[in-house]
Amino acid sequence: MDRSSPSGTRETGAHKIAQPGKWLIGVPFRPTASRVVWMYYVVGGAGDVSRAVRVALARANTAQEQQARGGGSVTAEGLEVRRITLDALGHTRLDGTGDRSAAPSW
Repeated sequence: MDRSSPSGTRETGAHKIAQPGKWLIGVPFRPTASRVVWMYYVVGGAGDVSRAVRVALARANTAQEQQARGGGSVTAEGLEVRRITLDALGHTRLDGTGDRSAAPSW
């Protein structure tokens, strides 16, 4: 069960410590018809997954990112969304399945 603390951090489960919400958002794009390249964005302090997705897409669609990809914007189709957590010993972990095909449509 997730609980918000007064400091704006999140507390989750018995084996996790309070921490700000962080997300790893994978955004696919197609430089060619036969190839998919994934760009990953770490988003912190978004509050929830929908805000994290919006921040990642905004980053992915900046002029600098579009130029690095060779043009074109990206959409929320087929995203990979994972929550970044720390256990009690400070080890980083990615929560979620990591199954890109199962990612919800944003």
